[in-house]
Amino acid sequence: MQYKLLASDFDNTLVPFGEPCPRPAVVKAVKKMQAAGGKFVLSTGRGYCVINKQQLGGIRFDYAITNNGACVVDRDGAIIAEHPMTNEEMYALVDFCEDYNYPLQFNFRDGYYAYCEYESLRDFYAQLSGSGLTCKDGEDQDRHLIDMPHAAFACLPDEALEAFNRKYGHLNLRFMMVGAVREGSWHCYDIVREGIDKGVGLADLCDVRGIPFIADEVGDAAGQRLSFSLVACFDPLSGQNNLIRFVCLHSLRHLDRMDAFKLNILNRTGDGCHAVWTGI
Repeated sequence: MQYKLLASDFDNTLVPFGEPCPRPAVVKAVKKMQAAGGKFVLSTGRGYCVINKQQLGGIRFDYAITNNGACVVDRDGAIIAEHPMTNEEMYALVDFCEDYNYPLQFNFRDGYYAYCEYESLRDFYAQLSGSGLTCKDGEDQDRHLIDMPHAAFACLPDEALEAFNRKYGHLNLRFMMVGAVREGSWHCYDIVREGIDKGVGLADLCDVRGIPFIADEVGDAAGQRLSFSLVACFDPLSGQNNLIRFVCLHSLRHLDRMDAFKLNILNRTGDGCHAVWTGI
C-alpha cells in the first residue's frame, strides 16, 4: 500500500524535546515515503514564520498545517487555506491582557508580534535556546491594519481564563494550554477561533487536494477533545477514491511504542484502512 500523505506534529513529536532534530531513522523513513510519491505534512501550533527548518534534519515538508489548523501553507509559505481571527476576537484579548499586564502576542504571516508585555515574551523566548521561536515588538498595536492574525499566544495565571470567559465567553475562543506551568502557577496558551484545530487544517488540505476525509478522535483520560499528533493517509483500495482517517492523540506518550518509526495498520474495513504512525 502506498501512502499519499503523512502528517506529524513538530515539537516533541517529530523533534523530541531536548534533541536538536528528528532521529535519523525518522528522517530516512519520511524521505523514503516522499521518494515513493507521498507528501509529508508538518502539523504544528507554530506559525510558518517561526518554523525552524534547521530543526527538521533535512526533511522538506510538502505542506504545513500551522497555528493549530488556522492556516495551511505549502512548502514555500503560500497560503492554501486560512481562518484568521476577527477584529472583535483580537480586541477582546488586547483589552483583557492590557488591563492586567498579561503577556500577549498575535501570530501574523510575517512574524509573532507582542501587543502586550513585549519584554516579558522576548525574555521567555530567549530561554528556549535553539527553538527558533522569537517575537517582534508590536506594542504600537498596528500590525493588524495590514491583515488579521491567525492565532494568539498568552501567558496567564490560573484565575485569568475564567475571568476572560466571564466577560468574553460569547466569543468561544479556544485556549490550548502548552508547555510547562510557569512560576506562580502561570500557564501558556495557544488561542484560536472557535472550532479550529489541526484536524480542521488537515480537512482543508484534503479538500484542496480532492481527498475525502474521515476523522476518528481519541480523547485522553479526562475525555477532553484533542488535536491530532499523528496521521496516516492512504491510497484507495478501489483505485478510484482516496481515503483518509486520522487518530487524534495528545502526544506520543499515548502510544505503546516510541522507539522506532513504523506504520501500524489497526484495522481494515470495506471503506478503507485505518493506521497510525507509532514511533519516534
